[in-house]
Amino acid sequence: MTPACPTITLADFQQAIASRDVQFHLSAPRYARRKILAAAPDHCPLCRSPFDRTTPRSFSAPVIATCVHTFLGGPLTVDNLFVCCRRCQQSRASTDLLTLPDLPAHLADQRLAVLQLSQNHPASLPKSATLTEVRQALAQRHAMPRSRVYAAQPDDGSCLLGVSRRYGDRESKGLAHLLARLGGTPLHRDKRLTVYALTDTDFRRVVWQLIDANAWVIGIGRRTELRDFQDHWWVSSASVSELRARKVGGVLVPLPVSAAREVGASALRMRRLAERRRAAREQEDVEREYREASAAYVSWMATRRSPTAFPIDPEDEMAIVARYGTACRRWAEAQA
Repeated sequence: MTPACPTITLADFQQAIASRDVQFHLSAPRYARRKILAAAPDHCPLCRSPFDRTTPRSFSAPVIATCVHTFLGGPLTVDNLFVCCRRCQQSRASTDLLTLPDLPAHLADQRLAVLQLSQNHPASLPKSATLTEVRQALAQRHAMPRSRVYAAQPDDGSCLLGVSRRYGDRESKGLAHLLARLGGTPLHRDKRLTVYALTDTDFRRVVWQLIDANAWVIGIGRRTELRDFQDHWWVSSASVSELRARKVGGVLVPLPVSAAREVGASALRMRRLAERRRAAREQEDVEREYREASAAYVSWMATRRSPTAFPIDPEDEMAIVARYGTACRRWAEAQA
């Protein structure tokens, strides 16, 4: 859980990143490794070179790799594993598969499927959004290479963004540097980390630009009092259902102002049903009024033709004729 912080110094921010910017060795279960290696083809899918299974420590030996690196939020499951040669694994490191040239289609599809199961931030969708719509919104983010960014938004409004050089690809890190530089000013730069200082207003805009650019934003510190949807940038989950319900780890994420005004498919169906029912009731009212006005008009005409009938007040006669004329006009309009 990202801690709340009233204020944060550059030294505290760097120290917090240092403890998180370390790649821990994670190994897939043995049964999963055996299953993936047994189903591996005879050549590397990245460089198309044949595997050398006789020398396990050679650069051409098959090894287990991840489609989405665990450092970038990828899960350690069978769906996230594939086999490539040791040379490609070492040269790729933690970079996104999307940055590799001539990426096979099956690996691109596997990457997109795994990213749906990886850590993701909430999407700006109404509460009525379906799981399919949430997945489509996430897929738009995943069309770009994934990066990792560190962020802190203290209560005093002096926000920080950190872009590490240790892991990731140049394209995604370059975009993160560009967005942070456009919204803030460089505060610290060394061989491993660049820190940018931003105001609270610029931070709220830039951090969601980074999220929409498929950045996984690691929260170092957040505000004590969360004001709206934009202050929940640090929330992430590997469950699409949690993101759709907007309740992640017990934290209830409010709807964005723009999304709250949207109408979902179910609401539109209910509106169309209500409109059809209202139109049916109006049609019944028009037909009932036409029948009653016609009956009154026929009765009045019969009275006028009968010499023994009691005379009717002229004002009542005008009312009967006017009612009949109005009923005929409304009935004709309803039939058109």
